[in-house]
Amino acid sequence: MEKTVLSIGLLALIALGPGAIAQSSGHSFSPLNISIHDEGHGRTIKAEARDEKGNVYVLKEVDDRVVAFSVNGKEIAKENYSNYVDLFDRIEDCADAPPVPPIPPVPPIPPIPAVAPIPPVAPVAPVPPVPPVPPVPPVPPVPDYYIRHIIRDLRHDNIITNSNPLKFTLDNDGFSVNGEKQPEEVFKRYKAKYLDRPEDHFIYDHRGGSTHTDISTDKKAPEEI
Repeated sequence: MEKTVLSIGLLALIALGPGAIAQSSGHSFSPLNISIHDEGHGRTIKAEARDEKGNVYVLKEVDDRVVAFSVNGKEIAKENYSNYVDLFDRIEDCADAPPVPPIPPVPPIPPIPAVAPIPPVAPVAPVPPVPPVPPVPPVPPVPDYYIRHIIRDLRHDNIITNSNPLKFTLDNDGFSVNGEKQPEEVFKRYKAKYLDRPEDHFIYDHRGGSTHTDISTDKKAPEEI
């Protein structure tokens, strides 16, 4: 069994609801400890953080699936886990990051020989002002970000149990997952979260080593979802 403990400062911003998460960027946290247990047939991640007010947050994942989440010892209902997708992503990304190798010692610097005096330099003509640089257009978000969030929502809503193989289509005509049309209530919820325009759509098909993605969206930043 392999056990790894990572210490990460200012990693997660957790609150009791989605509105509190959106307003918690100014909070500070004590170092977050992440424990990873990997026995070859499954991985368990347990994370604990404390903010400046003394609130304690505990998260547990088994095989990329959140199984427990609490604030100050109070368990959060599993049906509310979809409100904390961004937090779960941050912890999972940090847990998957490889450890940083130690910095080798710097060799001693040899003594610098004496430098001959530098002759005076002729005055340089003034440089004309540089014209302002035009603003750089924003880079569109990576499509995989939206697909990953839809897959995470499908897991938390218990619509899927694994993502290989997985096929879904979300557009203004409906929502189907692995060939099954989802109920109207589910479609309306995903439509409100991911679709803005009539032509917006998310099409994803992954099986084995082959993946096909077709996305149309005008969202300018990942924070918009």
